[in-house]
Amino acid sequence: MKAVFFEEFGDSSVLRYGDWPDPEPGPNEVLIDVHAASVNPRDWLIREGRYFAKPILPKLPFILGSDVAGVVAAVGHQVQQFQPGDEVMAMRPSSDGFGGYAERIAVRASAVAPKPPSMSFAEAAALPLAALTSLQALRDNANLRHGQTVLVVGASGGVGTYAVQIAACLGAEVTGVCSAKNADFVRTLGAQNVIDYQTERFQDVGGSYDVVYDTIGRESLKSCRTVLKSRGVYVTTVPNVANALASARSRLLGWLLGQRSRMVLVRSSSTDLELLSGWIEEKRLKSVIDLQVPLAEAARAHDHSRTFRTRGKNILLVRDP
Repeated sequence: MKAVFFEEFGDSSVLRYGDWPDPEPGPNEVLIDVHAASVNPRDWLIREGRYFAKPILPKLPFILGSDVAGVVAAVGHQVQQFQPGDEVMAMRPSSDGFGGYAERIAVRASAVAPKPPSMSFAEAAALPLAALTSLQALRDNANLRHGQTVLVVGASGGVGTYAVQIAACLGAEVTGVCSAKNADFVRTLGAQNVIDYQTERFQDVGGSYDVVYDTIGRESLKSCRTVLKSRGVYVTTVPNVANALASARSRLLGWLLGQRSRMVLVRSSSTDLELLSGWIEEKRLKSVIDLQVPLAEAARAHDHSRTFRTRGKNILLVRDP
């Protein structure tokens, strides 16, 4: 099969498009003919050698990419819920490696869900990692409930676009932080209020939130204390030592300290993907795609993501629609 892989850490020029051995599904795995794959900031952090979990990454060379959409080609002998020909989407668990930038990928069945009928393969490939991150951050880490208030930092980005919509699905009042040019767009996603970070700091605007969801990782519990309620929760998507320590301290002493810090570590889950699919079919949730390029042009998608100016997600088209 054709795939995009890299043999050394570096800038986007280290990405190689070429032949790679076809994967074989294990007993509990689904082999997917990939039609589209998603690019996430984690991918270029790994490629640059700056990912926090670098010591446990697969040995080089390896294929990047976590989330895909495509058609089932074969299933392991213990898999009963899928069969060849099914249209599916999946996020491969990090513990199993990566492999999404390729024509085929084997993924454990518990991480695979049917593709929503109303979605294209590109739209479905955009969904898994970013939407699961926001769902699990808001529902599980922040325990966001109906009627609460949430501030989404980075509301127009890949994770942020889903965060605004998912917070609205959970019944929260949403304030998005983004640039002025994206303000109307973020409102269409479900934000009642928008703060332009280019002209004012959200800490200076006023307001009090039950949750601050930092999808960019440039804030902290300390920097958000003035806008969090007394039992408010700060949640970050960036896994690093400082955030891990803050989260651990908060879990131990949270009820004494009042305000809490959490760091979301996304989990693959077919059940959560099916929940998201329900919202999609109800037209309460959608994917926003900024750039679509052929698999061979993965470097271009990495460079675009690296600008931090992506509105929604960047997609690699592996097969014709």
